[in-house]
Amino acid sequence: MITYRVLRFGTIVARGSHGIDISWIWELDRDLVPLLGHLLPYADTMFNSSQVRSLLAELDHLPTSSPLVPVVRDDLKRLCEITSRHGHSQLWFFGD
Repeated sequence: MITYRVLRFGTIVARGSHGIDISWIWELDRDLVPLLGHLLPYADTMFNSSQVRSLLAELDHLPTSSPLVPVVRDDLKRLCEITSRHGHSQLWFFGD
């Protein structure tokens, strides 16, 4: 299970409301989820304010049958929006 939050200048400005089990990501076509495909269950991953715009598009194109339930998808999109508004923000995913 990984957690996620937005940091700006090292300060947490928003936290994800849910943990994410990402084991299903590797079953998807990497061309469909190039950014999500970089998430690792036991490592930290950071996306900058520019990259989260692409991540938003990926989230919108996930199959409706994906294990990423709508409430988690919406929460991730909320944090992507917060990150994209500020050039010095990053969306961090923290592995176990």
